[in-house]
This record gives sequence, C-alpha cells and structure tokens, in this order.
Amino acid sequence: MKSLKDANIYITGGSSGIGLAFARLAALQGAHIALIARDTKKLERAKKDVESARVNSSQKVMAFSADVCDSKKLYKAVPAIIKEFGNPDVLVCAAGVGLANYFEKISDEDFKKVMDINVFGIWYTLKAFFPYLKNRNTHCVLLSSLAGLIGVYTYSAYGTSKFAVFGLADCLRSEFKENGITLSVICPPEVDTPFLQEELKTIPVKAKRIKKITGVLSADTIAHAIMNAIIKKKFMVIPGFMGKTSWLLHRLLNGYGTRLLTDILIKL
Repeated sequence: MKSLKDANIYITGGSSGIGLAFARLAALQGAHIALIARDTKKLERAKKDVESARVNSSQKVMAFSADVCDSKKLYKAVPAIIKEFGNPDVLVCAAGVGLANYFEKISDEDFKKVMDINVFGIWYTLKAFFPYLKNRNTHCVLLSSLAGLIGVYTYSAYGTSKFAVFGLADCLRSEFKENGITLSVICPPEVDTPFLQEELKTIPVKAKRIKKITGVLSADTIAHAIMNAIIKKKFMVIPGFMGKTSWLLHRLLNGYGTRLLTDILIKL
C-alpha cells in the first residue's frame, strides 16, 4: 500500500487515544474511516473530530458502537458494519486498557478485565474481520507496547497482556502473509492518552521513577508510526529513540542491563 488515499480503514478503540489520533491522520491522507468503540457519546465526538480532518467531503467517516470483548455480538455486528461501510483495506486494533499496581493489589477481576480487552478483544476482532481481510492485499495493525517486550516493574497485568499481543502477532505474521494480509505490531513506550491518566491513580511511586527512562510520547507520534508501518509494510515498530535504545540494550545484554537498572532504581 503506497498511500492511504481512498482506503477503507477500520479502527477499534477509535473514540480516543491512539485510535482517534490515527483516525485523524488517516483522514488527512484522504482515507475513509470507520470508528468502532463502546461509548456512543465518545464515538459521536470522535466522528465530528475526524470529519473536520478530512481533505474531501466525499470521504466517509462512520461510527459503530460495538464491544470487542463480546465475541458473539461482535461476530454478528461486523458483517452488518462491513455491508454498510465497505470491505476493509486496513484494520487497526487500538482498543486497550492500562493498569499498573503491585501484584498483590491487583484483583482477579482487574486482571481478567485487562486480558479481556487487550488480548481477547484483539483475538475476537481478528476472527470477525479475517474473512473480509484475506486474499485482498490488506493490512492489519496490532497495538502492543514496549512493556510487551521488556518486563516492567508493577506491570504484571498490563505487561502480560501486551507480551501476549506481541506473541500473537509474531505467530500470525507468516500465516496472515500466506492469506494476503500484511501484519504490523506497534510497541510504543509510555503514551499520553486517557489510559495514562487512569494508570496514574494506582501506579506506585517507584514505578513512575522507572518509567521516566523512556519518556512519554504523544498519541500523534504513535499515529505516524502506524502510518509508516502500513506504507512501508514493517512488521515490528518501536516508536521513539529511547524506546528503540531500551529494546536494543535489552536484547544485546540478554535482559541483564534493564533488570539491573530496575533493581537499582527501586532501591533508591
């Protein structure tokens, strides 16, 4: 895919954060946008926001309320959505939730919620869209995290979910390619989104100290990384200099450096 112009782009989690930022960027490139999320009020606001970014009034911008965690309803809803909006050229799975806290303070219910949204939500979305993506030279983007490549202090719930997303992407890459689907996985460090504000309510002080190492990127920066992955057909993308550097050092030192640094920082 050399351009997003006239492409039909579906975005789960498209009512806020990275999903909405990418929707705006894609609209600026001339794409047609289908936003999928649960909250109808947020969806309506997001739809107006994306419409204002269009370069041509003929570009379609539509919003659909659906819960990616409810497989039965999602499998029923997607065919109707596609019938109304059109076959997908790009699917971006950006629905997600964050959580940072000590293991002993994370309830079973909270852990399940994180896994349901971040992992099963992507699994169900891929299952629902796969028949409409295969054999059409399409592109699929999954949102993982740098915390899905490197274990992070007090991220036992969120990190587990994002490691699972990266693992799923790595397993599916060749299988999807065989079916005419290019797969990308985006692994950003901290991103300034509404989820970050929620995370701040529970994240321990020591964890904040560690997370400062890679800094905070804007949702717009990640949106550009997604677009670059689609245009250049990149599989794995780690946005930001510090994110790339952290991953490189982690790989070169077999994890020793990042683990040692974590141990030092939590003792300060």
